[in-house]
Amino acid sequence: MNGFNIPIGGVMTAFINGEQSVKTYPVGAGYMVNLIDLDGGKMYFKSTDPNGVPGQTRIFEIKEITPPAGANGDLVTRKEFDELKSGMAQIVKMLEGLKPEGSAEK
Repeated sequence: MNGFNIPIGGVMTAFINGEQSVKTYPVGAGYMVNLIDLDGGKMYFKSTDPNGVPGQTRIFEIKEITPPAGANGDLVTRKEFDELKSGMAQIVKMLEGLKPEGSAEK
């Protein structure tokens, strides 16, 4: 133990502001830190090996992903609607062709 009862090695997440904070953020030996830049929309993985030698900092862009319209199954596209409409029209024509001649509609 290191006096703080924190095991050596592991991963932690910290929120920072700006790229300069990434350069100066301290990382303990054998740790990886996930740094989330609240201003720049980026995420950084900064790490050191067990001897404290820094590894390469990996950078990722963060973007919001919104589900496309209709993803919940409640909506259909215009193409899907037109295909269904066409199919229904064909079924109606076939059914009309099955009516016996001379039958009266009510």
